[in-house]
Amino acid sequence: MNVNYYPAFILMCGALMILIQLCFKRSHITSYLISGLSLFLALLTQLFLQNHADTSDVLFVLNAQTSFVSLLLLMVVGLIWAQLYHWLKTINEQKEEYYLLFLFTTIGGLIMVSSNHFASFFLGLELMSLSFIGLIAYCGPDQKAQEAGIKYLILSALASAFILMGAAILYLQFGSLSFSNLLPNTSSQILPPWAIITAIIFIFTGLFFKLSLVPCHLWVADLFEGAPLVTAAMLATLSKLAAFIILWRLVTLGHWQQYPIIIDILSMVAIASMFIGNFLGLLQKNLLRLMAYSSIAHFGYLLIVLLLINNNAIEFSSQSFNTQTLFFYLVAYLFTLVGVFSIFMQLPKIKTLDDLAGLFWHHPVIAITLMLLMLSLAGIPLTLGFMAKFYLVMAAVSQQLWLVLSALVLSSIIGLFYYLRVIMAMLKTPADELKLKEINSSGSSLSLNILILFLVIGFGVFPSSLSQFIQQISG
Repeated sequence: MNVNYYPAFILMCGALMILIQLCFKRSHITSYLISGLSLFLALLTQLFLQNHADTSDVLFVLNAQTSFVSLLLLMVVGLIWAQLYHWLKTINEQKEEYYLLFLFTTIGGLIMVSSNHFASFFLGLELMSLSFIGLIAYCGPDQKAQEAGIKYLILSALASAFILMGAAILYLQFGSLSFSNLLPNTSSQILPPWAIITAIIFIFTGLFFKLSLVPCHLWVADLFEGAPLVTAAMLATLSKLAAFIILWRLVTLGHWQQYPIIIDILSMVAIASMFIGNFLGLLQKNLLRLMAYSSIAHFGYLLIVLLLINNNAIEFSSQSFNTQTLFFYLVAYLFTLVGVFSIFMQLPKIKTLDDLAGLFWHHPVIAITLMLLMLSLAGIPLTLGFMAKFYLVMAAVSQQLWLVLSALVLSSIIGLFYYLRVIMAMLKTPADELKLKEINSSGSSLSLNILILFLVIGFGVFPSSLSQFIQQISG
């Protein structure tokens, strides 16, 4: 077996051990420890493989970049796992199966981020999506969770159907399902250009559903609000990371940016996602719906990276710098978002902006942590979010993408208002102090808050070490 498969293999062994455990005895703490140990071993193995020689096969591309994305994915999942035990204790459901689905979802994400073939991509996509259906509807008596599970089931099947149709048309043209064989060859053109463009649009539509980009965004707020909190965190991070990496790899390897209409579609979707995501965020009082619309805007920003691919009209702009921009933004956004959801998990009774009133006066450490994370999402200086947007602006300026750059700046100003609303809400006088008393302020939660703040603020103030590491793997 190729050593690059070891992290996924370790997670699979962890899932099998939980299944074997369930055959003999249910034990929440045992399932928690097995899943944590498998995640830790997978993370260590992936860290060791970071400097491993590049290899590839028919189904997967295994190099420094995919290794870094896999490492990032495992770190994000590990931070979410650290909150799982205390959160699951608060729900009146069987606990052990959640860890099983949690590991299967992670395996699906690992398969996707390394995929170089539609077969492996679809295998990882369906493993992740089917596991998410169970994770979303896990709280059985909760009608919102059941509704969210049904919505995700239907929309996930619809997105997969679009992707399959697009892949079938591309297979008719190129005779291969490998991403590396999607290069256009005019000498063996079977289908007219409009048919290939239609296939690309089908695939984009499916992935836009997974990324909840405009106009495929209407489901995401209901899903975030209805799903269990940990599942919402996984949807916002792992699912979107895997889907965006696939989108980036397809555009890069297939040279789809050669079609002007594809560039126009990406530009329109990026601008619409920035503005609509931030405008809808302004209207929200529910914290989870607010974060759902925030995620639409942030992945709209990230679509700018796809407009930079192979557009090297100016010497400063290189493919390596574009890749650095992508990875830096993903690191900044994912760690910040995991931090926000970890705070929400410590506030089980707080659902709306009004519920946050008085948090600063009763739990100042939690309030300050949430404030700094919101400032990072807004892109305020001395945070990791600011450095990520700085990279994105530099890359867009270098290639004179003035339209999307203007949209980024204007929509970021709009988004700043609802992030500040969260901060201002914590400074108000509380109307109901009972909700502020049911807060998980244990030592483990405090340690996790400090770790996330170290990542978000530390790398924001001193970004050179992270920047150099990303530059090394992007070269």
